[in-house]
Amino acid sequence: MRSTSINWLLSSLSALVVLSLAAEAQELVSPGSSTKKEAPEVRFLTFAPSSYTKRYDSVRAGLGIALHLKRLSEENSLPVRVGFINGVPALGNEGEARALLRGAPVLVLGGSTWSQGSSSPLRKFFEITGSESLWGVSASVWTTAGGSHTGGEMVVQDSMRSLMGMGAQTFTLGQKLMVFSTDERIGSAPGEFTLLDSWYMEQFAKVLLLQAHTKGDPATAKEIAQKLKLTHAYYFGHPKTNEELITRHQETVKLINTALEAKSLETIAGRIGLEAPKLRTQLPEKTAAP
Repeated sequence: MRSTSINWLLSSLSALVVLSLAAEAQELVSPGSSTKKEAPEVRFLTFAPSSYTKRYDSVRAGLGIALHLKRLSEENSLPVRVGFINGVPALGNEGEARALLRGAPVLVLGGSTWSQGSSSPLRKFFEITGSESLWGVSASVWTTAGGSHTGGEMVVQDSMRSLMGMGAQTFTLGQKLMVFSTDERIGSAPGEFTLLDSWYMEQFAKVLLLQAHTKGDPATAKEIAQKLKLTHAYYFGHPKTNEELITRHQETVKLINTALEAKSLETIAGRIGLEAPKLRTQLPEKTAAP
């Protein structure tokens, strides 16, 4: 049974259907050009490593969320395309950076904490893309931080304000900001994620799936939330023990912790069973916007 679970997670990650990977790059620049109805895309943009630890914890957290999103999509017959892109290589090209924001109805950005606030890659991304319109786009943010109160919440709120300033409609997991502490804990090695972290990743993935399918309709949102057993008052269903999380979350945690010492997105992909070319690290030159 355990082997089956591991194989399922690996195959699910390998099967992440990414618009920017599977389609022509031009689709990023000219979204909506196709008349064929497609599953909505949830696009993850990551900005790593951490300026403090030099680890790619935020990337691994994002992959954990993406794994849950893929599984929830399949279990609930709510098709979604999952985009997962390293945004750092685009920081030297405004056109490429702006292209990363185009074509997906749901954007979710991930970074790390620096001195009680956002690290420089994430802030630079907003500085060079601020003139890009995100009207009609739903957006959120996750981050990693050394401790529970070391500024991670400021990264999320600061980034969401920037997204709002570009016209996006921002959202969170109800009253919960998606901050994952990866140090300053007893019982876990620095950088390791826990079963409870994975539980939060799944709750957030439920919100992403809901946002991808509601299109602003409250009635549809209520229906999907009931189907996903999702509530904004997440704390009423908060786990009491690790034991109740093992069956659902143990293999996900094992996968994302396997790549703990990885120093690049490509290495992380390889450690969890995904060939590096499956994850785009930069866009072709022809995607640069004027």
